[in-house]
Amino acid sequence: MPKIILDTDIGSDVDDAMALLFALHSPELDIKGVTTVYGDVNLRAQIALKLIALDGKKGIPVALGIEKPLLREREIWRDGIEGKGLITEKETDLIPVAEHAVDYIIRIVHENPGEIVLVAIGPLTNLAAAIIKDPSIISKIKEIIFIGGMARVSDNSLDVPVIEYNVRCDPEAARVVFRAGISIIMLGMDVTRRNSTFIDREDLKKIKEVGNPVHLAAAALLEIYWEYLQKNGSWMHDALALAFAIDRSLVQTKKLLVEIETQGICSTGLTLVTDRKETSNAEVGISLDEERFIPMFMERVCRIS
Repeated sequence: MPKIILDTDIGSDVDDAMALLFALHSPELDIKGVTTVYGDVNLRAQIALKLIALDGKKGIPVALGIEKPLLREREIWRDGIEGKGLITEKETDLIPVAEHAVDYIIRIVHENPGEIVLVAIGPLTNLAAAIIKDPSIISKIKEIIFIGGMARVSDNSLDVPVIEYNVRCDPEAARVVFRAGISIIMLGMDVTRRNSTFIDREDLKKIKEVGNPVHLAAAALLEIYWEYLQKNGSWMHDALALAFAIDRSLVQTKKLLVEIETQGICSTGLTLVTDRKETSNAEVGISLDEERFIPMFMERVCRIS
């Protein structure tokens, strides 16, 4: 049973919230904690705590992480819908742990050497800071599963941004993590932005029909985000990291070298991926089992705890 820490910027793209729900409903995963990163980390923690409470799973620690990028030189991007439809001014019992997320990660890794999988579904600031603060954790982290980047080694026809969001928000942190020598799996938009990772109004209806408080909350978050996008669905990028932690056969990976551009005039945040087996530093997702992910996703999120 993988022991995971979920490091998340929950509250912007709704896929973070759905990934948390997926994790809560996956008995194969031992959730050691949730850490929030980037922007209003306190609000992000409240969102995570509210979903955990609605699902009847109080007791999972949630720790506040780092608000600004590692070098504190980049503006924080906010879409303004974080917490909408879920968090009110009356919330008084959504209290994160006192320990900072970076210290929490370091402590849990030391207490579970060789066992912790860091599932990173936001910018990599917390992980980079933990590595810098205590490099001795490098040899004790089992692996990192990171949703981010773009390899462009499988299908160049995908309509995706040139520079992926989680890397763009803190490219220096990503550079630290990818150069640390930790086993890392990068599941980029090559595999996460497929038709087979997209949910729509029919899926929303199924989630809403479950009728439990957490499912109704998740449905509301989906509706709010889709209204914001002016679309009738979105990709469940982040849940793929958790599905992969359970079933490695979902994604075919390849050992590749990933470098992070941090100084380009137009290319800062670009993931430069090359096929150099002798210097590879990551397992990179290159293809997805297109038939199995969404059925697995829907079965998990629609479960009743």
